[in-house]
Amino acid sequence: MRKIAWKAFIMFVVLSSSIGCLTTPELIQVRMDYTPTNMVEPPKDKPGSAIFISPITDKRKNPDQIGANNENPKVVPAKASAQEVVSSMETAFKTEFARAGLNVVDSKENAQRIIDVSLVSLWVAEKNTFDAAVVTHVEVKDKDGKVLDSQGFKGAATRWGSSYSAEEYRKAVSDAVVELLKNMFNNDAFIKSLG
Repeated sequence: MRKIAWKAFIMFVVLSSSIGCLTTPELIQVRMDYTPTNMVEPPKDKPGSAIFISPITDKRKNPDQIGANNENPKVVPAKASAQEVVSSMETAFKTEFARAGLNVVDSKENAQRIIDVSLVSLWVAEKNTFDAAVVTHVEVKDKDGKVLDSQGFKGAATRWGSSYSAEEYRKAVSDAVVELLKNMFNNDAFIKSLG
């Protein structure tokens, strides 16, 4: 019994000292790709129009920063390539629109509807959880350029995870994009404009 207690004590000391040796990083570098942990439900109505999703325009004030860890007095920024952020969002839009049964085409010339997306804000606040929010402005146009719908959409997601984890930042952003797409698919005016 004493040997077990002694081994438990030694393990406690080793673990405590190794945890105490962790240092706060200067920066959290996140490689962005679309890795959601939730599913996007398709819209109730599925317009048959050919849809082209234009390249996303990034209008964020600081496009290389996607969030920050605020657990300690020293704030640690989370950064990602602006191009990777935009690319992962474009992948999300095209993947989920197609998965929902909407007719996504690769060419603007073959489209009856064109969707222009502006990324207004993307931020992950890490404290006890990873709280992500993504805000976009979306316009739907017909092939002649007439605006059929123009409105903002937001998605938010919260998840638990290890501090300073690039993977948790990526998943939180992906899940916030899922929520944004759900809000789009549940918006009657948006879906009607695709028809």
